[in-house]
Amino acid sequence: MKLWLSIALVLFLTGTAFSQTARNYYDELYQAGGLDRMADGHVCFDDDPALKTFFIFGKSDALRDFLIGAGGYAKLSQKEKAALDKGFLTVRQYDNGVPLGEEDTYTKDQSSWVGEIGLMSGKVPVRMRLEISWQTLRYKRSLEILNADHTLKSQVARYGHCEVVSPAIQQKGD
Repeated sequence: MKLWLSIALVLFLTGTAFSQTARNYYDELYQAGGLDRMADGHVCFDDDPALKTFFIFGKSDALRDFLIGAGGYAKLSQKEKAALDKGFLTVRQYDNGVPLGEEDTYTKDQSSWVGEIGLMSGKVPVRMRLEISWQTLRYKRSLEILNADHTLKSQVARYGHCEVVSPAIQQKGD
């Protein structure tokens, strides 16, 4: 009996001593095919290895090219065509391997991408901005705090790197 208790205690302590990283959580989801299939073009990790969050995104170019090739682009409304032609990103965030909320859409804003304006604490307008160096796949992701007229008041930024998600395992998550 003491041997089983000792083994159980060692296994418990070993399990609690191992802390997964954002990379571990991503790899686990990727191997299971559990990434959001609409945003599985790139995966991005913060420079701070202690953070267990990551996000993925897909560019609208892939959807646009598919629709053109399949003949579906011609069937879209002018508004839908304009959105595809301007470009957008479908972004999905994960924390400890769990998707946070729904997909976000970031629209093209000159050389960066911005999310929709929301309210922090029910009254302060905010939005997310993503800037990517396509040559190095480094990113800057900012929470922009806005004035009432939606001009920039201040921002808080995080930096990291992105990678292309391998197409070897088809992703089927939502």
